[in-house]
Amino acid sequence: MYNTNLAFKEEINELPVLDYLFNELKDVFNLSETEFNRIQNSAAAKIIATLPFAAGCSEPERTAIAHLSLYMAEIRGFQKYYAHLPSDDSSVYKRLNFISRFDDGNREVIEYGMDLLALIMIEGYHKSEKSDKKNNIYNPFVSKAWNYRLEKAKLMKKIRGKSNDLLDGLFVALGPFW
Repeated sequence: MYNTNLAFKEEINELPVLDYLFNELKDVFNLSETEFNRIQNSAAAKIIATLPFAAGCSEPERTAIAHLSLYMAEIRGFQKYYAHLPSDDSSVYKRLNFISRFDDGNREVIEYGMDLLALIMIEGYHKSEKSDKKNNIYNPFVSKAWNYRLEKAKLMKKIRGKSNDLLDGLFVALGPFW
């Protein structure tokens, strides 16, 4: 057997994988303590990191680090390339496309995780509506391309009744809309 420094651990419920992956991000992206704490406390980052493991994907650590790297690149400066554009209005999943590729894995679990990420995303858009309007930043709710209540209701309907032990434990940070 080759030494590959894989992140996979049998005890994923104890989240050693998250610690490992987030520490890798800290080193590779040279994160400040503030940035590192933000990632460690981000429900979206936790879902992105955990989803390939929860879905039983092949090589989940590679998928997790690839998706987390894209997420970090957006946060750290590529926002102008990944920001929501009118062309993204066709679906709440369009912007998530780059982090929705998985090798193998349980499709229902992957869809559940992507629904949760879409919910986090629309909540972020809803929260920033006033400042986005003031600063002339495109927001699908400000432009009226999307209706917050309708999009949230559609996602909540898809999420209700679904469950995954590994993902469900991450949602304390999602707050009152959950």
